[in-house]
Amino acid sequence: MTLQEIEYFIEVVEAGSIRAAARRIGMSQPALTRAMQQLEESIGLQLMRRAARGTTLTPAGTIFLAHARAGHAELRKAVEEARRSRDDAGSIVTIGVSPVSTTLLLPELALRLQKIQPTTRLSVLPMTPGPILPMVRDDTVDMGVAAHTYETLDTGLRYRPLFEIQLRVAARPGHPLAGRRDLRELAKCAWLAQAGPGAKADVVVHSIAATGVPAPPPMIHWGPYGPGVFDLIAGTDMLTTMPPPLLRSLVAAGKLIEIELTKPLIPLRIGLYTRADSPPTAAAKVAIQIIVAIARRFAASGELRSVEPFAAPARGKKK
Repeated sequence: MTLQEIEYFIEVVEAGSIRAAARRIGMSQPALTRAMQQLEESIGLQLMRRAARGTTLTPAGTIFLAHARAGHAELRKAVEEARRSRDDAGSIVTIGVSPVSTTLLLPELALRLQKIQPTTRLSVLPMTPGPILPMVRDDTVDMGVAAHTYETLDTGLRYRPLFEIQLRVAARPGHPLAGRRDLRELAKCAWLAQAGPGAKADVVVHSIAATGVPAPPPMIHWGPYGPGVFDLIAGTDMLTTMPPPLLRSLVAAGKLIEIELTKPLIPLRIGLYTRADSPPTAAAKVAIQIIVAIARRFAASGELRSVEPFAAPARGKKK
């Protein structure tokens, strides 16, 4: 079994067939078929089933793939570290971040990382929390910053709490329920969720369920906060949740309002996920240190846990 055979195996899995993989890597189909046969012979197991429509993994192949990807990622890290020690050419830190984490952490992380390690490149994958953990587990990303999922943590992952945040409910100006204060009165509204379908960390679903009222599923699932989210909320009667700093700026600009709840939503716990059995690269360690420092400042200020309502935008006096 060689490293190249493992790389070929991963390519075949990702391409869906030997023919497609051969085109991607620029080799003949018979040669790639022989490489896959040699790999299976060397470990004494059938890893994939071949058919006219492509290849499918056997149970043994599924297990082997997870370890092959992890091992390949570790070798990639080793090569990056070796190259950096040789000529300081720089490294890439890949981070999977949830929408809330992107808004709160990313700007300062990028600025501080650039000052401390100018040669390090930051690759950011904004996504809902659900897909982040598998990507950390198989080393597709160096780390993940996302909400705690209310589940038992996988033994292959390490979780470090960062901070808790009290999300606010946002709506358009003039929303018909703008004066309501009880979450139960908002339960039947259409909600836009930053968590994926069925996510365990959906604070709206958990908060409504805690009132004893059945929570309807979100109408739309969306990724990172951005103009599309703001326009959708501003142009409809949908509701969504936002971090205090973000909603404060939108309220001040007159674009959205906060629906001030008598009883706030369940706090959202944000943490850092890394692999338990793989030390981070030198560049990733610096990124982790920056993230932890930002989180400590948030925790110390108490800003993210405040439930004080935002002031409405000032209006000019008529002359």
